[in-house]
Amino acid sequence: MAQTGLFLGFVLGVVLLALTVFLTGRGWRHYTVTSVPTPTGGGSAGGASDSAARRWADDPTVLSLVFLLAALGFGAVAVLFVGGSTIPEGVTSAAGPVLVAGTLTVVVAYLFYGTYHAARGRGLERSQAALLGSWVLGLLFVVGVALRLVGLL
Repeated sequence: MAQTGLFLGFVLGVVLLALTVFLTGRGWRHYTVTSVPTPTGGGSAGGASDSAARRWADDPTVLSLVFLLAALGFGAVAVLFVGGSTIPEGVTSAAGPVLVAGTLTVVVAYLFYGTYHAARGRGLERSQAALLGSWVLGLLFVVGVALRLVGLL
């Protein structure tokens, strides 16, 4: 069993290395931005709430507070998962799936947004960047299914 795991690890490493060499050698097209349109005050459908949400999303203090609340939330759920004698059984049994779902949500969002942001930085349009992010998530799903079929997950 150990030899099969080592062999599969070696094969996956070679495939990953070949994929990395292939993608870095493609010669990405470079685009230059000649003019960037700036939004005017009255043209958006969202109105004032759209600009307030945009200001909040760009504010480092708000982002720091959201991160701090998320980290404290994950910590509280982890404490509930470890459990104690005063915590009801239903709460501690639900903490494990909540941790798994939260972690998967963070990883999927990170992969999609990271791919999207990198693609936009390379000059791709929004739809092309969204397609690339979706492709990465689909590839992750296919790898997960393949690992499950092989018996590694």
